Amino acid sequence: MIYDASTFDLPIRIKTDLCVIGSGAGGAAAAAVAAELGLDVVVLETGPFVPPSVMNQREEDMMPALLRANGSQTTTDGRCTIIQGRALGGSTVHNTNLCKRIPDAILDEWEETRGMKYLPRSRWEEIYQQVEAALDVSPIESHRVNHHNQLFQRGCEALGWDSGGLLHNRNGCVESGFCSLGCSYDAKNNAAKIYVPRIVEADGQIFTHCQAVRVLHRDGKAYGVEAVALEPTTRRSMGSVTIEADQVCVSASATGTPAILLRSDIPDPSGETGNRLTIHPALVAAGEFDKPVRGWEGIPQSIASSEFLDFEAAHPPQDAGDAARARAEEVGHRTWLIPVFAHPMSTATIMPGWGKEHRRLMERYDRMAVFTAMVHDRSHGTVRPSGELDLDIEWSPAEPDRRELLFGLARTAELLFAAGAKRVFAPHRPLIELEPGDSLSPLHDIDLTTGAIDLNAVHPMSSVPMGDDPSNAPVDSRGKHHHIDGLWVADGSLFPTSIGGPPQLSIYALGVHVGQSIADL
Repeated sequence: MIYDASTFDLPIRIKTDLCVIGSGAGGAAAAAVAAELGLDVVVLETGPFVPPSVMNQREEDMMPALLRANGSQTTTDGRCTIIQGRALGGSTVHNTNLCKRIPDAILDEWEETRGMKYLPRSRWEEIYQQVEAALDVSPIESHRVNHHNQLFQRGCEALGWDSGGLLHNRNGCVESGFCSLGCSYDAKNNAAKIYVPRIVEADGQIFTHCQAVRVLHRDGKAYGVEAVALEPTTRRSMGSVTIEADQVCVSASATGTPAILLRSDIPDPSGETGNRLTIHPALVAAGEFDKPVRGWEGIPQSIASSEFLDFEAAHPPQDAGDAARARAEEVGHRTWLIPVFAHPMSTATIMPGWGKEHRRLMERYDRMAVFTAMVHDRSHGTVRPSGELDLDIEWSPAEPDRRELLFGLARTAELLFAAGAKRVFAPHRPLIELEPGDSLSPLHDIDLTTGAIDLNAVHPMSSVPMGDDPSNAPVDSRGKHHHIDGLWVADGSLFPTSIGGPPQLSIYALGVHVGQSIADL
């Protein structure tokens, strides 16, 4: 059953076999698998249950309902916005359904540097197949590629750049274009649609508006979770919810999970918990076209380019020679190009300028195409708990990532011009406005340390990285904590590095893997 914890007679204490903190891709999959294998499971979700019937496609309603900090979560310096979900189903409710496996070069590096004895390549193949079948992962048919994505493909073809269609997890899509605000047509095969019903059918319990505060443990053993029920509007604590559990699985995302572990004083001699955050950062550029683009219509993000994404070059083997290592440091191996579009309110907050200047840009909204460069980052940020319920994120790009980000920004401008844009804008303060034939040097010369241009990220990961050696990793390749018995992690924080692409498919896979490991122990 799904219960709203804000309606409980508080305080309340509940006993269960397994408490899972978080209902996103990792938590929902782990909980479903463990429940189906016979464990009594309770899932805690900070946010609300938002069924498709109440998804009204309005930004002012859906962003507060579905996103952390109403969609305005940033790093502590305010220079990077990090979008994450906070409803039942986590970020799978608002994402755009992109599904990609982790590249072989990255899996090779993880095996070489982290052990991964419980998660070899054969295991990845097995769980990927399970998850892809459950989510019905499939390509977007060419006739369903919208005009915005067609422009992206046209630019790639004009430049001779690699491009291709993407795999999505959707069925019954009506091409409304409102994916980022949740799907009122219930066409997303997300965690709320696929795995949550499995939890309920296996007699699991789900508590919404219930935020985990800390993991309870003593003498090297986890024994439960201290949580609070949240008032739905103010999101303030209403009273305590204590879960007594033999096993605890923290699946609160790559920001929420390390914050909970640190607040709980979970030992980690490796020092990696909360200290290796990667975010897959991005910069965007917009192009103005003569004819309407109407980028908000149709299926978003169905075409992408890996012209400047070379995982083999970026991840040479440990015994590679100096030439391979030097090549790994070159710009142009870690940039993924893809269309991106925002609804009016979100666009208005990104566009620089005030008054007439801002209005001048927004009046061109229907003729704009927006492309983004997402960087497979190496820079490490930190996550720390803040008070009882909040957290702080610090991340800024080191010099190699700054170079790669500006390289990618210039490529988005080049791509927009090749697609036919008559003008390209970079949302820098002051606005950078280019016309065909102009030098792209103003984009290469941007100083990313000043905050004059905003970074964006939607894929935080790697903040509790797995590895089989307890001296240099907090959890093993089952997701089991090395130092606290009965404690597990199942979300994107487990990735030892950035994976350079959309992580949801791999987070689901890790959830299945961890859920089976918990039940088998």
